Amino acid sequence: MLVESAIITPILLLFIFAIFEFGFAFRNYLGVSNVVRDAAREASVAGNNGDADYRMLRAIERAAAALPDNALEIIVIFEATGPNANVPSGCKSGTASVGVCNVYTSSSLLLDDTQFGCQTTPIDPINSLDRFWCPYDREVSAGAGLDYVGVYVRSTHDYVTGFFGNSVTFEDQMILKVEPQTQ
Repeated sequence: MLVESAIITPILLLFIFAIFEFGFAFRNYLGVSNVVRDAAREASVAGNNGDADYRMLRAIERAAAALPDNALEIIVIFEATGPNANVPSGCKSGTASVGVCNVYTSSSLLLDDTQFGCQTTPIDPINSLDRFWCPYDREVSAGAGLDYVGVYVRSTHDYVTGFFGNSVTFEDQMILKVEPQTQ
């Protein structure tokens, strides 16, 4: 009986750890998917409002409640060329690009709305976080052809036990057409 227990116990513990590890990882995977979808919907509806990126970050903050603190490494809102476009590689690596994308981190979720508003009157319009792809530059007139807005999120999940590696990275993106708005 003791020999059988010595053989089975490590295998049983491995299965239990695997359930916990992959359960937590799956929770983070679903959390990232939920964050991206909520942010893309908010960005689409916000259109060219001066606080569009700020509203998107608030949607991310609400949707990321199930994720561990600071789980989101990078958040990119970008101008997509179509519904199947990819996030520009420079933006994906964390570098904002004029006319292409705005890049944020999990610490951006703590900022107030005075850090946004690229062409309004924020405290410092030259350093506003949304200045690279200003919400005011987003096309929201149905007659002129609506812009596509994309949201990309990357998060790393650190395994607790290390039996299955150190970490796994989850990435997701969603692209929606900006909702038409009346001027």
